[in-house]
Amino acid sequence: MCHRVVSGALVVALALAAFGVSVANAQPGPDDPPSPPTMSPAPPVVAAAEPKILLFTMGIGGLIWERHGHIALCVAYPDRPRASSVDCYNYGVGNFQEPLGMAWGFFRGTHSFWVAKDSPQKMFAIYQYTDRTIWQQEIPLTLEQKQKVIAKLEHDILEDNKHYAYDHFEDNCTTRIRNIIDDVTGGAFSSMKDLPTDGKTFRDLARDGFFGMPSMSRLSLLITDVAMGRSTDRVPDYYERMFLPQYLREAVEKKWGIKAKQVYVRTECRNDPDEYCASRGIRGEPEGPSGRGLFALFSLLITLPAMLAYRFGRYRRTALAVAVLPYALLGTILWVLAIISPLPYVRWNESLLVFLPLDVILLRSSYRHRETYAKARLAMLALFAALSLIDVLHQPLWPELLWALIPTALVALWPESWTRTSGVPQADQQPPKTRKHKTT
Repeated sequence: MCHRVVSGALVVALALAAFGVSVANAQPGPDDPPSPPTMSPAPPVVAAAEPKILLFTMGIGGLIWERHGHIALCVAYPDRPRASSVDCYNYGVGNFQEPLGMAWGFFRGTHSFWVAKDSPQKMFAIYQYTDRTIWQQEIPLTLEQKQKVIAKLEHDILEDNKHYAYDHFEDNCTTRIRNIIDDVTGGAFSSMKDLPTDGKTFRDLARDGFFGMPSMSRLSLLITDVAMGRSTDRVPDYYERMFLPQYLREAVEKKWGIKAKQVYVRTECRNDPDEYCASRGIRGEPEGPSGRGLFALFSLLITLPAMLAYRFGRYRRTALAVAVLPYALLGTILWVLAIISPLPYVRWNESLLVFLPLDVILLRSSYRHRETYAKARLAMLALFAALSLIDVLHQPLWPELLWALIPTALVALWPESWTRTSGVPQADQQPPKTRKHKTT
């Protein structure tokens, strides 16, 4: 959702838009730097005694980390020179030059994100260059409330205060801005928590951003299933939904009747009557193939060699390794993240018990030990399936259960009469010992 601020020349249109100047939708070419759009003549600006608090929301983009939009809070000072009349505060800054280090800090809950103060020219250049829709709303606050907002923003950019531990649902660039406005207004947003919603869970809302991606959508959807735990299967109230920028923008309109003004429109959404494109800033369906059927098919294909090997009695260990080792490795990664992370949706993940690293026992121990372990694991997986059926376990576990269940069942239940030998796999048999006889 939140990402780095990049430098570059932005049109002065965004700064002018703070004072009501219309902005045309010029778009640079893919290899060209951003160029100033054509603007209508600026009307005379009447000096105001009070600053303006401006909420900017950015639509989703084409890259995976752009799929949930972005947000910034800006302060416009009419009594300043126009070139420096707007300060923008971005709570989504991270070191994207070192993505592995940033991701490690995110999972560990360290202060890997921070807030930065910048000019709109610098802050919004990337959003126009990557062709993402930008909306603006002025928050109607009293002078005292505006002063409190500015004081909080200035407090947060101090070196001792600016870093924070990013949480996608509870503490991100959008929730920080939501909380600031909510605090100074005495609960303008939190008082809306009982408004009706569409019943989507946190997982559903996270998945919505990935629908319509041309290449990575199915994989992204599956990551949300495997890596996000049971806490994301709760339906958030209206206030909690504001962890996403478009819902905070919607809340401002519902609370104060302030319709968002588009100061830049994505190319494909211009003159497009589609409501989804208008509200999200990108074409695509909010619903689509879940990817779970594809995951189930993959589970069948990766375990098929093991089924064939057990049927024909050859290369069982090798085929079993093909089925078991990938999910055991994935389970190891999930367990490491669960151990080091304070994030509840990483720690309390039912996938941890499906993709169990201990399943390598199915490959390395003696046949009898493998069989005993496999029977215990099969009972465990059957229990998970039953709990999923009665909705005690809420995560979408069926494709995962299928992957783990097939190799486990082969080891646990394959009848001895189906083997090519005496019921013990050939690889596990020891040559019979010959008895030596004394001769006289």
